Amino acid sequence: MQPSRPDTPDAISDFVDGRTTLRLVKIRLALTLIAVAILPLAVLAPVARSVLGDPRPAQQERLAGQAERISVEVQREIEVIRGAMRAAAGSEQVVGALAKKPAEKTINQATDALQGLLDEGASLITAAAIVDASGAIRASAGGDATSLLSLGIPAPGDPGVRPVPGPDGGLVDLEIALPIAGAPPADASGAPTIGTILASVPIDGLLRWANAGLPSAAESLQFVDPDRQFGAAEVADLIADPVDVGSLIEIKTDPNALARGVATMTTPGLVGWMVIASAPQSIMEIPLAVVAALVVMILLLLWFTVWMSRQILAPAAAMEEQRAQFHALYMTAREAALQDSLTGLGNHRAFQETLTRMVERARRHGHRFALVLLDIDEFKSVNDSRGHAVGDELLMEVGTLIRGAIRGADVGFRIGGDEFALLLAEADVEGALVVARRILTRGLEGRVSGHYREPISFSAGLTACPEGGMDRLELTAQADAALYRGKREGRTIVNAYDPEIDRRHVDGSMRAELSASIGKVIESRGLTAVYQPIVHLDTGRILGYEGLVRVDPASGFPHTGALFDAAEIAGRVLDLDRAALDVVLRGITQVPADALLSVNVSPRSFETPEFSAASFLGILRRHDVEPRRILMELTERDAVKDPDRLRATIETLRAAGVRIAADDVGAGNAGLRLLSQFKFDVVKIDLSLVQGADRSQTMSVLKSLIELAGRSGSLTIAEGVETAAQLEMIRQLDVDAAQGYLLGRPGAITDSAPLDLDALAASQSVRGTVAVAPGVIPAVTPDPGAVRVRTSRSAPIGIMSSEPLTAAAIIANGAPSSFADR
Repeated sequence: MQPSRPDTPDAISDFVDGRTTLRLVKIRLALTLIAVAILPLAVLAPVARSVLGDPRPAQQERLAGQAERISVEVQREIEVIRGAMRAAAGSEQVVGALAKKPAEKTINQATDALQGLLDEGASLITAAAIVDASGAIRASAGGDATSLLSLGIPAPGDPGVRPVPGPDGGLVDLEIALPIAGAPPADASGAPTIGTILASVPIDGLLRWANAGLPSAAESLQFVDPDRQFGAAEVADLIADPVDVGSLIEIKTDPNALARGVATMTTPGLVGWMVIASAPQSIMEIPLAVVAALVVMILLLLWFTVWMSRQILAPAAAMEEQRAQFHALYMTAREAALQDSLTGLGNHRAFQETLTRMVERARRHGHRFALVLLDIDEFKSVNDSRGHAVGDELLMEVGTLIRGAIRGADVGFRIGGDEFALLLAEADVEGALVVARRILTRGLEGRVSGHYREPISFSAGLTACPEGGMDRLELTAQADAALYRGKREGRTIVNAYDPEIDRRHVDGSMRAELSASIGKVIESRGLTAVYQPIVHLDTGRILGYEGLVRVDPASGFPHTGALFDAAEIAGRVLDLDRAALDVVLRGITQVPADALLSVNVSPRSFETPEFSAASFLGILRRHDVEPRRILMELTERDAVKDPDRLRATIETLRAAGVRIAADDVGAGNAGLRLLSQFKFDVVKIDLSLVQGADRSQTMSVLKSLIELAGRSGSLTIAEGVETAAQLEMIRQLDVDAAQGYLLGRPGAITDSAPLDLDALAASQSVRGTVAVAPGVIPAVTPDPGAVRVRTSRSAPIGIMSSEPLTAAAIIANGAPSSFADR
């Protein structure tokens, strides 16, 4: 492990600067010597080629390769032309031109189709024609079409491709013919041939086209039959004149000795025809005296280069050795301060320094990294049962596993007795999971060598920057929280930080401080209750009110969300739940006798011995509240671990008269697991679905939830209705009831008269401004001008709220401190 250099005194800075200067001198010297060597090597390269081998075999090979490539291109282009002709032969215009008495318009269309064939073939097709079964030309385009009649209608099995000799016996054109099929008779299996489409391609043009863009090795190209009775006119001037390299070396050509390369065609109709590439043979002539002189020059140059290098580098080497000794002393002292002597990894101080630097790099330059914390499982029992020497071997083996699994840019640390940390440069959560699981797998496997050969189990937690945050303490707390969750869940687990699950884990001192603060809020009765109406959408009548709690900002908690987050961390959720229930139930005298009072409880609360159905009913009796007036909303924060116990609790409460609601259904997986396992009287649809129903996918989910609730006989309540458009939408979907700012803000109950929903649906949403507190995230509602503040997670256990809350931000539900009058 090589920790990065911190701020150093002047002597060390001078050392580093001097070493950099020396390195630059070496680089410049090497570049100079290379430049000196390049010039003679460039001059000697032709000589070396001539001495090492005869150029003629290579020339023959290049010509053969060029002929083969041209042959392939010619055959490929013939197939392309045939394909274009096949497409034209099947068109209505061409077939129509072969009718007994085609209209002039049809003939013109067929001519256009032939012209299109010529255009598609560029300059390769010079003439095209449509010929009927009697040999008469019905339509033509391009050059003289009468010359095409010599091919006629191909016989069955005839490929319809042939070269046509010119007047002097040489090949001029390549003619291609394809039959044109008419409509088949009613009792026939195939269509009759009613004519032929013909095309003419000049061979010299085809060869030039095929050769274009290829490295030219030939001076001429030929196209001849297998017996060499016919041949195409040569395509000459394909290469430049031979090169004369100075006066020392001459590359000559012998015009009487030709080098050739031959490739044979396999295209039907041209089988055995050859493409021949030829050029005069090259001959190199180098005087022997010149070769000897150049060899001597090379040897002298090499000797001089080596001698000069040694003379220049000798003092530099001595200086480098002195600097290396100084650097070794410095690194020894530094590593002693930043290295764990047992494992060879960095120690806790090195971890803190490196993590601080990486966070700073992330802030300034946008770099990312991942943090992994490892904790060996049952390390204390190994120390106690087998001795500290074996425990030390175990720690050394973990250090070896870490070094073998990380990259050179990554760094490992031992930050405590059995605690390790990894900082993975330019890595995200997924990459960190791969590395941590790789180390765990190697640890659990048996090893034939090493300090400790038995299986090693550990738990790991990880997070990433900037996804998890941009603060050193925050990232460390996140990774530690994920690690702590793995310990709780059975060990030998690698967990990534999940803000929904892990935010409750902090160190003991902070937990004690938060617990004391929460105790003060409870004892001083720092909570107050507000109530938000739940409105029946058919009649406008108020079915009930949801009880919400507010905390006095003077208590040290800026909002209720922060209070309940702290309660989760401090383990005081049940105490705060009871206090919140007391506050809400004390105000039931404001709620009309025919209306329900809705309160929120987490299913996990009922899994604790201290809170049960009997406890809940006892709280109701203490406040003289009849169970039939209570709607208990189950807010699912974590997966239910004991569904049978929760089912028994629900049945007990329902038997006592309490109605049960599934809260925040549709917010990710929240509520859906409960909905699949238990029967509810009420299904409350999360505001994310209501306010995002303008997207087709969200609307599909919303409709499915409403249909599911209807089949089970549950009442549906839509949360977060803030605009007239949202109100109209949920009414059209036959949602039973709703709550939200449009229908009523949380506060004191002053009027329980029915609402005129038709007037609300026809009106515009209220507008105004928001005084946003630090950490609150504003978001624009579908209605322009309306403003909403919300976050991404459901309310913590016990919050009497219909809006999402987190420790960093709170939706104030209409409190004067957060929303101005609109």
